[in-house]
Amino acid sequence: MTGQRAAAEPYATRFETEVTSIDGRRVWLERSHFYGASGGQPADRGTVGDIAVTDVELVDGEQVHVLAEEPSFRPGHRVLCSVDWSFRMYCMRAHTASHILAGAARRLLEEGSYAGLDIGPETVRVDLETNATVDDETLIELDETVNRVIWESRPVSWDDVPISEARERDSIAYDVEADAGAVEKGRVRVVTIEDENDNRNGNRLSGMTGPTDPWDVTACGGTHVRNTREVGPVTVLGHSSPSEGVCRIEFAVGPQAINRRTAEKRAAFAATAALDVDLEDVSDELERA
Repeated sequence: MTGQRAAAEPYATRFETEVTSIDGRRVWLERSHFYGASGGQPADRGTVGDIAVTDVELVDGEQVHVLAEEPSFRPGHRVLCSVDWSFRMYCMRAHTASHILAGAARRLLEEGSYAGLDIGPETVRVDLETNATVDDETLIELDETVNRVIWESRPVSWDDVPISEARERDSIAYDVEADAGAVEKGRVRVVTIEDENDNRNGNRLSGMTGPTDPWDVTACGGTHVRNTREVGPVTVLGHSSPSEGVCRIEFAVGPQAINRRTAEKRAAFAATAALDVDLEDVSDELERA
């Protein structure tokens, strides 16, 4: 298995295992389904025994669980562990949405490579290496395209391939340094968002022929949902340029996305009332003003 167990089995959130080592509040487990912070994705939350997990560090490929207090259990004891499903699912949705966005950006900007990710508690930031011009219209097109891919219920899968194959396949977005967390024992973990005509098992729908055209194929060590429809609502919020040749797109997933769309709808209704025109005529009326 390449990468963290949590990434390989993202829907597993309750497990029992043996404690192998303890150093104060830092605990090592024989087997862990907790995701250790890596590649812009934050660590899982949850409990080991009955003690809250405040952080999960990834040290030499091994999860180190930082607890809220020193435990009473000792090495050799077996403990019941629970991963906070709500936060895990948020990260799965957000990380998959970032891959959908990257695929949309490559098509709309006709250039650009995935350069970074930061999943925050309320918003997600994706950095793209591109010199293309990104304006408000581009953001609208990105927002529409991302949500269409979600609506199309495209299967999402993950597997690992030899490093040599990942380097040779142009279809795989793979950066040796940036994607180090997706590499283990000479193999690269690759996450694929499939063609819209593929079903959940990776087979073409009845009557469809010809090669598949995956939406996105990226080397990645993070957790993901199995189908784009699980991502839910996404709203693109804006963009910035943190450095030359890098465009940062910010978006929200879930409740924050819904809140933003609600605010936008209120603003749109207010504009139609103030200008006394239909929504589709607001832009033209503002230009004449």
